[in-house]
Amino acid sequence: MAILTGRYSNKRLKEDGYYPVGISIGKPRFPTGYDIREQCYALAPKGFMLKMEFEPYKEAYFQKLEDIGVDKVIGIVQRLEARAADEGKDLVLLCFEDIRKPDQWCHRTLFAEWWLAHTGEVIEELEEAEPSKEKKPKTEAESPEAKMEQTSLF
Repeated sequence: MAILTGRYSNKRLKEDGYYPVGISIGKPRFPTGYDIREQCYALAPKGFMLKMEFEPYKEAYFQKLEDIGVDKVIGIVQRLEARAADEGKDLVLLCFEDIRKPDQWCHRTLFAEWWLAHTGEVIEELEEAEPSKEKKPKTEAESPEAKMEQTSLF
């Protein structure tokens, strides 16, 4: 079994095989289509951190985990992973941000970074069920002008 990270809106979580656990301050107020099995506030950021820029946020979040204690955080995640494994499922640690967008980042990826540094284990992001809806710049061939053809009435 694996430990993954993901966002609450990932439709892949509707498939069997995942043990979704929230690690955010709040819970989704929208229907997810699956049951969030647990909410782990120990891995959530603190409220004051939400208005911080990336570097100070990262420092504050890592400090929060260090204050809890490396062994305790590892124990929390191992217990969650064991519950998931008992059901034959992968543990997925969830929050809200869509990190496919270039300007988005979140604490779940920071947690994965912290976890790697302390355990040597990689936590990957659960692949999205559908592609990003980010608008890509049109290429010249895709522009409406490229599809027009000059015609003459005479």
